[in-house]
Amino acid sequence: MFLLFPPHQFAPASRQWYDPSPMTQEQSSHTNEFRVVSPTTNAEQPVRLLWRILYTFLLLLLLALFSLWRGGYIASAATDAQQSGTPLVLAFYYTWFDENTWNYATVPDLPATQYVSRDRAAMGRHIEQAQRAGIDAFLVAWYGPNGDSNQTEANLAALLDEAAARNFRIGILFETTSPFLNGSGDGAAALTHALNVHANHPAFLRVDGKPVIFFWRPSQWSVETWRAIRDQVDPGRNSIWIAEGVDMAYQAVFDGHHLYSNTWNPPSDLSYTNQKFAKWTAAASQQYGTHKRWVATVMPGYDDTRTGRGNAFARDREGGAYYERAWQAAIASNPDWIVITSFNEWPEGTYIEPSVAYGDRFLELTAQWSGVFKSGGGGSSGVVSAASVAQAAPAPAIAPAVVPPAAVTPPPTPVANPTAFVTVALLNLRAGPSTDFAILAQMAQGTALPITGQDPDWPAWWQVSQAGTNGWVYAPLVDAAGPLERVAQVVAPPPQLSAAAIKQILTRLAGPPIPSLPLPAWLHSATEN
Repeated sequence: MFLLFPPHQFAPASRQWYDPSPMTQEQSSHTNEFRVVSPTTNAEQPVRLLWRILYTFLLLLLLALFSLWRGGYIASAATDAQQSGTPLVLAFYYTWFDENTWNYATVPDLPATQYVSRDRAAMGRHIEQAQRAGIDAFLVAWYGPNGDSNQTEANLAALLDEAAARNFRIGILFETTSPFLNGSGDGAAALTHALNVHANHPAFLRVDGKPVIFFWRPSQWSVETWRAIRDQVDPGRNSIWIAEGVDMAYQAVFDGHHLYSNTWNPPSDLSYTNQKFAKWTAAASQQYGTHKRWVATVMPGYDDTRTGRGNAFARDREGGAYYERAWQAAIASNPDWIVITSFNEWPEGTYIEPSVAYGDRFLELTAQWSGVFKSGGGGSSGVVSAASVAQAAPAPAIAPAVVPPAAVTPPPTPVANPTAFVTVALLNLRAGPSTDFAILAQMAQGTALPITGQDPDWPAWWQVSQAGTNGWVYAPLVDAAGPLERVAQVVAPPPQLSAAAIKQILTRLAGPPIPSLPLPAWLHSATEN
């Protein structure tokens, strides 16, 4: 159900100026008697009226100047925290849900608290949940300002007000494929409205004083069409436009790049995908002589199997392990910002909002990993100072021991052998290079771990030695020092498949073999038993 908001009717107020009656009385300051004041002459009345008009105009001018100063002060204060070097965590947010949305025929899960998008109480609740999870701003999907059934305009305006009341920020995800945009001319008009109206709200997301707009499917129009739109709408390049997709040619017009989704079918390696687009964005910066922001994407999983799409698929969340790997890969790509797909895209199953199936699990993981990212300084550094201790695999019968730190604080300089120094409060030592592997121990900050190897297929992990046993640690959570060129190449242990996973693989392999798809040796051995 869509909402229609009738236009407000404003009745102009009228004000009449008048002189006091020609005969007035005032009490004498010297006696208790009243004296009659002489009426003003006809010649004096226009002069007095002129002075009153002048005083009123000056008063209104002062009030207007004060309002502008106060608005500028608020906007300036609101954007102080958003500077180029600030590692922001953003999340895509959708406002088109109503009473008919919540059923298992159309969405894979249900919100813990069902709502309609127009409800300001729901908006406030979502903003507060996002703040607790370390999210700095919502990027709100927006169809433009027009359209009788377009509720995104009214809901965006309401979200900005709710965000301002909570010191939160709102940006725009510009939906180029909006059903209310009939061509690039409508797109230019909508962007003009966004920059002239919404971007002037104190709660609008700004970085270095510039409003931030993300774009969905800019490939809908050519690079030259976008250049013409931007020259018309933002000729001074006073806003920040972040493109989406796999075509980097759009960086000729835009100011940065992101992938709305990096959970594909067939699946891709998250680390490889993030590193590739990070390098392409850096190359665009060199090509165009200006910094292009790389915004890495994290997703908890994916499931659009209820949308009726012909290419629908599902990517299991693995209890949070996939989300953690997404964060690890994103952070390792050294991004300027990280964007979460999504806070509440329910039909595609990418929500992190509290749900019936998962509770607050994904908000809790977001809080942990946003802290990891922000403590590392975003694009300026790969060093982090907080760790996720979430465990994707079932907990072992005996909790892993916490190894006390060695009696060293800073790493010695120089270091004779390759060594990993734990830089976070608590670091998981795992049996293999992934959060799919069991936790062997948890290492306290300052612990020195000899580096014994690295698998070229897992460049974001170090194999280390602890108490005579080899384990694996996530590289962005340690400082690696010493002659790292001497680190041996090793082969990481294969994933430890559960009985259910093996059964599923066997079912899929029941058909005739496919010669062009060789299976690794570890998978053969796992399925032969």
